[in-house]
Formats: sequence, structure tokens, C-alpha cells
Amino acid sequence: MSKPTKYWFKRRRYGYGWTPVTYEGWLVLVIFLVVVTVATIAYGTTPDRTGRDEGIFLAGFTFAVLCLICIAIAKGPHPKWRWGKRDHDNHDEDF
Repeated sequence: MSKPTKYWFKRRRYGYGWTPVTYEGWLVLVIFLVVVTVATIAYGTTPDRTGRDEGIFLAGFTFAVLCLICIAIAKGPHPKWRWGKRDHDNHDEDF
């Protein structure tokens, strides 16, 4: 028998996407926010910004967002549009 998957993220109650529900999920979200904040501060303190600097910043930001989404897909249920609590919600997958 296979061990049931423990989700780090669950589906949001309203809208589309996930909400972190374990410390691993919250840790991933905090790391993402730290990386984006540090990159933004570093970009903002660059004295001579060029188009190349903006491209590097946007590429890094996009990479961080894609990493967050990939981790949420791997460690959470398949996302679907939800608008409120329903009787048929799965407690293991839906927040």
C-alpha cells in the first residue's frame, strides 16, 4: 500500500491557486519572498541601471515565480476554481 501524500499546499477557498498549510509550504513562501525582496533592493540600489540590468532582474523574478508555482503543483492538489465552501469539498485537498 502506498503512503498517502501530505500536501504542503491546499486549494484556496476563493479563486484559483493554493494556500500553504504546513511549515514546509510556509518556508517555501518565505524563501520566495526573501529572494524577491533582496533582488528588488539590489536592483533599486544599482547606480547605473541599463536595459540589461532590467532584463536580468525580470528573468530572475520570473524564474523565482516559476519555481514557486512548480513546487506548489508538485506538493499540492490540482488547482481548480472555487468560490466558497461546498459540501463535497475534500478536507485533505481543500482549505
